[in-house]
Amino acid sequence: MRNRVIEAIAAGALALTAAAYAGCGREADPAPAGTVEVAYLNHGPDAEYVGRQACQSCHPGQYETFVQSEMGRSFRRAVLAQSDAPWDGVAPIYDEARDLHYQPFRRGESLFVREYRLAGRDTVHSREERIDYIVGSGHHTNSHIRDVNGHLYQVPVTWYAQAGLWGLAPGFGGAGDRFMRPITHACMACHNALPDFVEGSENRFAHVPLGIDCERCHGPGSIHVEERTAGRGPAAGQPDRTIVNPRRLPPDLQLNVCERCHMQGAAVWESDAAPAAFRPGMRLDEYQHVFWPRAADSLAQFTMASHPARLRMSACFQESHEAGSELPALTCLSCHNPHLGIRTVPRERYNATCRSCHTPDRALACTEPTVVRAGGAGDCVSCHMPTSPTTDIPNVTVTDHYIRVVERDAPAPGGAPLPILRVATVVGRNASDLQVAQGMLTYFEEVTNRPGVLDSAAARLERAGRTEPPARMVPALARLHFLRGDHAALRALAGRPEAAGVDAWTHYRFGEAFASAGAHAAALRHLGRAVALLPGHLRFRERLARAYHASGRADEARRQYDAVLGADPTFEPAYNNRGMALLALGDLPAAEADFRRAVDLYPDAEMALANLASVYFNTGRPAAARPLLRRAMDLSPRNDGYRRLWEALEEPPAGHTAGPAGRP
Repeated sequence: MRNRVIEAIAAGALALTAAAYAGCGREADPAPAGTVEVAYLNHGPDAEYVGRQACQSCHPGQYETFVQSEMGRSFRRAVLAQSDAPWDGVAPIYDEARDLHYQPFRRGESLFVREYRLAGRDTVHSREERIDYIVGSGHHTNSHIRDVNGHLYQVPVTWYAQAGLWGLAPGFGGAGDRFMRPITHACMACHNALPDFVEGSENRFAHVPLGIDCERCHGPGSIHVEERTAGRGPAAGQPDRTIVNPRRLPPDLQLNVCERCHMQGAAVWESDAAPAAFRPGMRLDEYQHVFWPRAADSLAQFTMASHPARLRMSACFQESHEAGSELPALTCLSCHNPHLGIRTVPRERYNATCRSCHTPDRALACTEPTVVRAGGAGDCVSCHMPTSPTTDIPNVTVTDHYIRVVERDAPAPGGAPLPILRVATVVGRNASDLQVAQGMLTYFEEVTNRPGVLDSAAARLERAGRTEPPARMVPALARLHFLRGDHAALRALAGRPEAAGVDAWTHYRFGEAFASAGAHAAALRHLGRAVALLPGHLRFRERLARAYHASGRADEARRQYDAVLGADPTFEPAYNNRGMALLALGDLPAAEADFRRAVDLYPDAEMALANLASVYFNTGRPAAARPLLRRAMDLSPRNDGYRRLWEALEEPPAGHTAGPAGRP
């Protein structure tokens, strides 16, 4: 099918010629941003990603510099030679809230992290995990990922390159998921070239590329490679429709290429496939909207990946994009060449962009006295785009892309969060009430737990319900009720006719609501549907297993747990819960092994601690039970069941015999 399309075009308007191909390998001259949208062939379903090595033979100059750039080094194998961090004699990182230490170390070229806890001088918990991937070029950070049968998880330690120190990864101190934070398709779609995501999973990949590639900015390259290999290229003066050159895009579409990954916020996708479906040259707001709150002084509050939004605040940007403006439209490519690493670009390159508009004949020349300019080495960026900390990533500074005359008494960037005034659309225009509400819900889930955010989302959903089809409202309403803990409202929503045919996450939320009420049949129906829609989503399957156990079907629960742990033997919560199913099936030794494994993986797995203590008590091993139960009581001091078991441990009944353990 693809060949027929290409042949029809070759015979018509494009008149592809072998003569045009002769120049394919040349370093292309910078092209101005275009003004006309082009229908690119690599937007079609037949276009495939071929990897950056396919570009090397024809574009060796760009290839060699790009693979050394920050984007080219964004994702790589975790070996000592590829790391920017020190690995010998590293001081342990202490998570005070959890009383856990993390020690990065190496064995030869291989990299690891050890989690441990001390009681005095004794090590009472120790767990090692191998690090499989490094994410981040080292310009700001190196973060780390582990791979379990293709399931990717972030490791809780990060090297902060600018500060020259190891620390907990953002969001992990006293919170986070330790070794269980999933790397999803949406995460990978910005930090790497597009991987082979296993559909129906949460975080499993059949193949992981190594570094952002040419196709992230130019689109899939298979048609382009086929045409050039066959000796065909566009006629002189005609656009090359087989590949996207971002410099030739209209300014708004050119910005969309960068905004896809360099605009952080609460993302709302049009579909589950949208993160990979968007391609350069398409309109980003047809696939994604991004929202972020505005405070009373957003000047001093911004996140690390907010460059396009900050740039749009600048008078330079706004005036250059006005209708009829004689100024060249300011975009990311006005200053940045993505083929080059930031460290390799002379500072004067950025100053030259400023001087292209700020000239004496336009009365826009620098008005600072010569002595002031000399103090800044005549550098426009250092005065008008100061380097600043961010609100979301510690130990990191970035160049603030809000170009302005910086007031001497302006508040320092960063600092305590300010009251939210509104939620702004930072990617996309004309967002609907439903999309804005979804953005608020995402912001609540991922960034803050301020109840007012949910109240605002509810108001938006009420407005959206006046115009949106009822079925389109169900997932967002279910999400709102779930985040509010309103299970009764969730159950009522699940019974409405428009709730048929919802997505897996909505079925999961319905299932949780019915399970909380002891409505086991309805819980199984919805959780089973969630797993049917996403069979590789291990958290959904583990929750389904618990529902089977609660309904008295322990054998089916065990089979579901076996599937989870077969896919990921480090999936912590499944061990305690499978242990309970094994107890119900009368297999005490296997249950004990599962409880012990749960505690080995996480020393504060409260239910596993209590269950293992109960097993030890019921099998005549009170001395082994006491430290486990003491830790469970520290975690939940008001639990009456723990107190009663402790009293029994202190005074075991005469003639006590072993029996099956239950929940304490």
